[in-house]
Amino acid sequence: MKKPLFSVVIPTFNRSDLFPFAVRSILNQTFDDFEIVVSDNCSGDDTAEVAKQFTDRRFRYVQTPRHYTIADNWEFARLHAKGKFIMMLSDDDALLRMALDRFCQESIRYEADFLFGHVAEYRDASYPGPDQNSVDCPSFSGRSRLVRREDEFIGPLFSVRPKFNMHPSAFVFPKTIADYVANRTGRFFWTNGVEYSAWPITALFAKNMVYVDLPLTVLGRTGKSWGANIALCNPGKERIDEFIKDVDHERKHAPLNNFTMGNLMAEGMLTAKSLFPEEFAAYEFDEENYLRGSIAELKKRQALGVDVSKELEEAMCYAAKYPALVEELNTKPKAVEKNRLTQRIRSTIGDLGARKVRDRIAVFQLAQKLEGTGTHSGFRADGKDFGFSDILECADFLADHISSRLGDAQTARIS
Repeated sequence: MKKPLFSVVIPTFNRSDLFPFAVRSILNQTFDDFEIVVSDNCSGDDTAEVAKQFTDRRFRYVQTPRHYTIADNWEFARLHAKGKFIMMLSDDDALLRMALDRFCQESIRYEADFLFGHVAEYRDASYPGPDQNSVDCPSFSGRSRLVRREDEFIGPLFSVRPKFNMHPSAFVFPKTIADYVANRTGRFFWTNGVEYSAWPITALFAKNMVYVDLPLTVLGRTGKSWGANIALCNPGKERIDEFIKDVDHERKHAPLNNFTMGNLMAEGMLTAKSLFPEEFAAYEFDEENYLRGSIAELKKRQALGVDVSKELEEAMCYAAKYPALVEELNTKPKAVEKNRLTQRIRSTIGDLGARKVRDRIAVFQLAQKLEGTGTHSGFRADGKDFGFSDILECADFLADHISSRLGDAQTARIS
């Protein structure tokens, strides 16, 4: 049997109510040379039964022999992919219907083997914060371009100032590189923040990297999502403890021991550097910026009412080795609060603007071209105003919006 061009792999655990949306978003693709692999991490719910509804020949269901940590589950899932390109789609996310078609076109156009796009963020009805059933769509131009390996991708990562959204669901990578890395080091996915070790390593060996400036993936923010519950909201101590119970608690390389995105980044990148020391020798990890970001993140969690006093104490004690940084951290609260206030005002203005329009067509007016750039502005849209009630309907809404702004031919490919 001919191997597919794309393997879209969906690791899942106890989310029988969510992963079917991800599967349907793939089955809705305008491009059909793919397989879908749902990898069940020994769920205790009815995931196995729900998976039986998918009878398409391109769909496969596999199950781990026992419950794994995040990195082990992702590695198990990846090993079942047969396609030339692999996409690891989170079980609470969805693809816009032209995503695989666009990635295929760009891989041919640029002879690229590592590709990624932009993301939109959808908050469903179970989201533990405000603005449920709404989506944030970023600005986009629809164009694609080659990405410079050193100063645009790997360098900014090690400086802890990534230029792109690194979410795994936005990326397509080649099976050949993943297999090469696994043969050389023992595996491809290593850490809780799987992308922060895998993507810089993939960038090392990629022939060409391409960025598509379109939100081809919709990130789901739900009551079961890691990002929603660990980074964006405060679902309560018991719920937070439930989330972090399922991850690898051992830190081999990161200076701190917490569950901030900054620490996930640090553990991933320093793991990558330890695996390929010669290849990453030119890249120095910016520890000060890492501490700056991690402490800011912890303070945001604290402002939400989460008890992170021990984590903050650990971080500030470690930061004492950089006196200038400690002084900076202790003298900037007013500036930080001013910035937060500005963000809240902008968000409120965006919400009010979206709520003034009441039909699906009117939302297109929210994305006027920015003067002289060819870029279409981002927006927030509420599902009750624009006719969507779940992530799959939201993905269709965004695909229609993008096609309206760029035209169907341009959406598939920008010359």
